[in-house]
Amino acid sequence: MSFLNVYHEADGEQPLLTTRDPERIGLELAAEGIHFQRYDLAPLLPSAAADQVLDRHAGLIDEVSRLSGCQRVELRGMSPVFPDGELRRELLFSESRGADDVWHLFLHGQAIFYLHLGGRVYVIGCERGDLISVPAKMPHWFDMGPQPDFVTLSLSRGVVSPPLETASDIASRFPRFERLVDGAAA
Repeated sequence: MSFLNVYHEADGEQPLLTTRDPERIGLELAAEGIHFQRYDLAPLLPSAAADQVLDRHAGLIDEVSRLSGCQRVELRGMSPVFPDGELRRELLFSESRGADDVWHLFLHGQAIFYLHLGGRVYVIGCERGDLISVPAKMPHWFDMGPQPDFVTLSLSRGVVSPPLETASDIASRFPRFERLVDGAAA
């Protein structure tokens, strides 16, 4: 499901660019100061505890820490049975800015990042093995789908403070997870 759609910020219907090629995704995003890379990762064991997941990926965590300069590591994720999943989905689907760079390595499942910069909206569909950076202060939002089921390793430089929401309604003008994932699979 890894994909990149680039839209003009005023038109969430017709992408200016669409690609599923990981190298092209990486090049397009690198031109905007965003890191994207694919890793070949084995599936997570459903019964694995958090410390086992961290131990299993220690070498990769070290590699991403060196690459990003980030030292704080958190496991983040959600399952379809998570309480208040729909509310959390809606809260994350509004444009906000973080105070710190955050790097996300998908260990399981899929989700979509929307990055708003330079008059464009970069829509990046991520799946297991995808590493993406979200630079500090970059307007962005996130869609984990109607039945979220994902796990990421998220790395940052310090304690991640709550995001600062913008007054923008831009997220409402762009396609949601369901439409994009169905379109990427077609």
